[in-house]
Amino acid sequence: MGRKPRLHINGGLYHIIARGNNQKEIFVDNSDYSAFLEKLKELKETTSFKLFAYCLMPNHFHLLMEVKNISNSIIMQRLLTFYTKYYNKKYKKIGHLFQGRYKSILCEKDNYLLELVRYIHLNPFRAGFVNKPGDWEWNGHKEYLEGNSRFLDMREVLEMLSPNSKHAVTKYAEFVKDGCQMGKRKDYYPEEKIPYVGSDGFVDDLIIKHKNLVTRSLLETRVDLKSSLKDILDKVVKENNIKADAILNGVRTNNVTKSRALFIMRAIDNGYKGKDIAGYINCSESYITKVKNENK
Repeated sequence: MGRKPRLHINGGLYHIIARGNNQKEIFVDNSDYSAFLEKLKELKETTSFKLFAYCLMPNHFHLLMEVKNISNSIIMQRLLTFYTKYYNKKYKKIGHLFQGRYKSILCEKDNYLLELVRYIHLNPFRAGFVNKPGDWEWNGHKEYLEGNSRFLDMREVLEMLSPNSKHAVTKYAEFVKDGCQMGKRKDYYPEEKIPYVGSDGFVDDLIIKHKNLVTRSLLETRVDLKSSLKDILDKVVKENNIKADAILNGVRTNNVTKSRALFIMRAIDNGYKGKDIAGYINCSESYITKVKNENK
């Protein structure tokens, strides 16, 4: 029997958990954590989801994300495929890195956002990896304490604690400290057949609205949800302070070549085929393949 398709809700808050195959390490050294986060940051820029919390542990990771038009299935497929290729190439491995399907839990935002941010960021402390929550480098807790992040969407969380940004950070620190005695919450890990966390009313409403799960899940594969190639190009030229014509006309300066490769990789990550990208920037399909292989 095939796997049940995942439910995609535009604006849904999802707690994502993925574990290493047979509980084996998926992050061996600091460069592995960094490579994963860089890809996550890139995907966030190209697929426009919100990220409220993350925690990378040696053999698993947690993400708390709010998706829009593009489902977490598409986002996670790109992230896990990239990281598996990265890991297997670096450590000369073959086969599966992750254990089965990642867990995707749809959560009630109003009542659980703050609690889940705290719970996820306390994961290393609960596991005994650190003596203080702020000592773990590979999660978003430190970024909340500093009130600054490369890619976390912290404002919405902090404003739930106080409209004053400095006071909100202080309240957040106190809130996390208060949760240090909290053990593992089994209710945050529901069964696969009903993967929801929320009040009875929230769950009942979801079941009523989305009982035809297969039909609803077809939203995950809608190709018209992709960013347009023009949007991707506009973002790349703005970031690199160059003209679009330079990329479209094949100018060969170092900066333009790097920007063209960035555009190609973002277009690929957004689901575009090589022939479509090649036609858009007036190059050969073999050049697209070459860039793709060089940037794996």
